[in-house]
Amino acid sequence: MTQSQSELSPYDTGARCEPKLWQPNSEAVAAVMRSGDAEDIGNVDFTNDEDSTVVTAHVSRSDDGMYTVHRMPMRDDEKIRVELHCKKGLAVIEPGTSRTA
Repeated sequence: MTQSQSELSPYDTGARCEPKLWQPNSEAVAAVMRSGDAEDIGNVDFTNDEDSTVVTAHVSRSDDGMYTVHRMPMRDDEKIRVELHCKKGLAVIEPGTSRTA
């Protein structure tokens, strides 16, 4: 392995999608609040090695105190799997196996 190969990050190799915040700083968040598009705050695009958005996600808290992870696929739903890592083990949601709310 050459020196340059060992310095490639998982983002460079395509092993992980790179996170890109919609609002990278507090000034950008304030601007969105002023514009009335508060539902966009906290969204993060995850891009592939071709810089195309694969999924957009954010986490919100409901009135009941539960946290919800929202994911909006920007590619074919059949290419997205969700894995939930928790103390009791791993839960995997495969395309076509989840329920609609």
